[in-house]
Amino acid sequence: MAAVAYGARATETRDAPKAASEPEKKSPEAEALDQLKKDLRTNRKTAIGDAKGRARDKLLQLIEKLKMLRKIFADDPKAMAKALAAAAKELQGAVKDYAKAAKDSGEMFSQDLGAPPDTSLPPDQQAAARQTIEEEAKMEAHNDMDFIKTVRSLSNAFREELQTAKIKGVLTQPGKFERSDEVKDAEGALKELDQMTEDLDRQVRRDMPPGSLMKLAA
Repeated sequence: MAAVAYGARATETRDAPKAASEPEKKSPEAEALDQLKKDLRTNRKTAIGDAKGRARDKLLQLIEKLKMLRKIFADDPKAMAKALAAAAKELQGAVKDYAKAAKDSGEMFSQDLGAPPDTSLPPDQQAAARQTIEEEAKMEAHNDMDFIKTVRSLSNAFREELQTAKIKGVLTQPGKFERSDEVKDAEGALKELDQMTEDLDRQVRRDMPPGSLMKLAA
């Protein structure tokens, strides 16, 4: 009888369902699909980083360009206004490219955070994986806001130089220099740049990780 009872208990043990907390083992096909998804995300993240990097490089180039313009056109307000208009339009291009990459970045993190947890991992590892994504998203948002802050600073520097050129032009140029095509073009380019920057700011804040409670200022 004891042997029968033991055998019954052994059978119950073998047939007992797995504990709820025990990770589910994936099939080779599922593991291959997960690896493919990881590779695609890595490629996407790299492309986003490269695009943002190019926009940042352009921003830094324009900061240096302004220093050069101050030397070259210090006594030529008309040429300065024309050069500032061109520089502002270049910066518009950088902001546009950055905004496109930031949008893709926001969509990527939204997909990451909206995806179901990986049940092949223990609960603590699932929580750690999500926290890693949240921290990565927060850092990305901080970097985006740093870019916006620098764009605003350079835009203000352009505007100050344009004001200086207008004052010099009024004193040295014939006619109403402050209403010249060069000045109007520069003012229009700076106004459009400001609007694009504000749009990027709203976009980044909208795409911030839910519940991150981040207080960003730029």
